[in-house]
Amino acid sequence: MSSKTKGRTFLGGGPVSFDSNPLNERPPVPEGVDSEEWANNLSDPALYGGISADLSREEKAPVGKDVMFRFREILVHSQDEEWLDKTLAGLSHKPLWRNDETGASISLVRFKAGSGIPLRHSHASNQFMFCLSGRYRYVPTGLVLEPGSFYWNPKGCLHGPTCAEDDTVLLEVYDGPHYPMQPEWYSSAEDAI
Repeated sequence: MSSKTKGRTFLGGGPVSFDSNPLNERPPVPEGVDSEEWANNLSDPALYGGISADLSREEKAPVGKDVMFRFREILVHSQDEEWLDKTLAGLSHKPLWRNDETGASISLVRFKAGSGIPLRHSHASNQFMFCLSGRYRYVPTGLVLEPGSFYWNPKGCLHGPTCAEDDTVLLEVYDGPHYPMQPEWYSSAEDAI
């Protein structure tokens, strides 16, 4: 049995509270799956964030002095999730997944037509983007992401400024932290993670 709430498919009950990291109730055992296997079919202890982690965090897992969590597979219907505005005008995102230990992340980012990143900059990790819709231009090089385009910016390489020629949605992946320091175009440190 599953239920869908605000873009999220739960295999069982809803979230239960544990400090600032809510735990989710264990879903019922699917038909044909051994109950012991199901009870233990969770991730290794980890610190994950984002929409998917918040919906699949099932157990507290103390590791030494640290508190980590164990997660179960989850399906997120991202089209039903709300866009969260960043402090840079015209930019919003849906944080799908984040590794809080390494800074790696997967997000949907949306740029309104005419908006973009205003300055040249580099990242503290590899940046990968896949264009889902719109047109997103890297001004100095003339590179344009269009639907189906894949872009890789290697760690430490300067790029930008950028401009969305149309309303644009990108799937953005970082394999580590986003920036070596908070960029000046963000007035909130949370926007840089």
